[in-house]
Amino acid sequence: MSRRLGFLTGMESDIMLEAHVQAAFVVGLPFSKPVRYDFRSTNITQSISNLGATMLRHRLTPPPDEAYSLHRKLSGAFLACIKLGAVVPCRELLLKVDESYQFGEDGGEIFSSGSMSQ
Repeated sequence: MSRRLGFLTGMESDIMLEAHVQAAFVVGLPFSKPVRYDFRSTNITQSISNLGATMLRHRLTPPPDEAYSLHRKLSGAFLACIKLGAVVPCRELLLKVDESYQFGEDGGEIFSSGSMSQ
């Protein structure tokens, strides 16, 4: 799927592939369990920093343009949660967004913020 989405070319080294997979696991960790994620006791930023350095050295293609905005928003949210010492039901929130997400007729996305407050 990472090749289809444009994150990988298919010619990457094993080092790059491992870093790419590990980064996905690290970023997905707060969403992986149906319990609140404790950002007070996380090392996500250090893990991503280490993996990011490896990916920068071994990357054959830049990530898709759409990924930059998502990465910035997710990084900002994670950093804010870490700074605040937040304990967040990340999986529950993600599932609520997923349930409320609709594609518009023209292919654009429609998301109602009111649907999150249920």
